[in-house]
Amino acid sequence: MSERAPWPSPVTLVLCSSPAETPLSLAAQLEGTVDVIRLLCLGGAHIDFRARDGATALHRAVCTRRYAALTALLDLGGSPNYKDRRGLTPLYHTAMVGGDPRCCELLLYNQAQIGTMDENGWQEIHQACQHGHSQHLEHLLFYGAEPGAQNASGNTALHVCALYNKVRV
Repeated sequence: MSERAPWPSPVTLVLCSSPAETPLSLAAQLEGTVDVIRLLCLGGAHIDFRARDGATALHRAVCTRRYAALTALLDLGGSPNYKDRRGLTPLYHTAMVGGDPRCCELLLYNQAQIGTMDENGWQEIHQACQHGHSQHLEHLLFYGAEPGAQNASGNTALHVCALYNKVRV
């Protein structure tokens, strides 16, 4: 007779509730799943597979602020430059959602392209300023983000800082 836990594991619950996700993209969103990520990749999971919205496991790790998962995915060969359906990279998302600034620095260290634009011409630097993510802004500038980059309205990151009064420069 095999022993079973009287309740489903958190991974089982998430897998059952989200048919559009892959096991790898789900593992990237959960805390403490680095070993699961490694096992899935070593077992043949496509590391840069895209969900229905075009997001990869790297996008999911960044959006849920999972630094350890992001590190594992990059170490296993995940690309920091794949774009989701909106044309946004994981670096763009980390500038928007904030969280652990090490995620931003890790992506930049792993050759993430700077200067991805959304439909309004906003780049990562504009998002970091709008949301008050000063450490993300520092990393972006250190790695070569263009401080004079203008969005579709002609505003630079400095304009956005002044407009939203979030980041002190």
